Amino acid sequence: METVKRRKHDPKFKERAVDLARSLGNNAQAARELGIGYSLLCSWIKAAEEAKTKGKGLALALEEKAELERLRKQVARQAIELDFVKKAAAYFAKEQLGKNTPGSKT
Repeated sequence: METVKRRKHDPKFKERAVDLARSLGNNAQAARELGIGYSLLCSWIKAAEEAKTKGKGLALALEEKAELERLRKQVARQAIELDFVKKAAAYFAKEQLGKNTPGSKT
């Protein structure tokens, strides 16, 4: 079985694809001409319409979405790192308290 490699399309390509679909008035034909899936083109059109209601272009909206996704991943990674640091600090604080307690063997 052959694996299909996912293609990434830049925001400008997506904008041009949406413009082509609108000018043709036929999403299926536009998708065939561009060599992309019909449902993918429809999702780009929907995203373009949502971006238009917010007063933004599709490219800007997609870039903001990608940035938001990147930042969410970064926050999740930093939360894991912070949890590790807290556990390490608690471990070393416990060890240090044990050494400084009266009657403890050094």
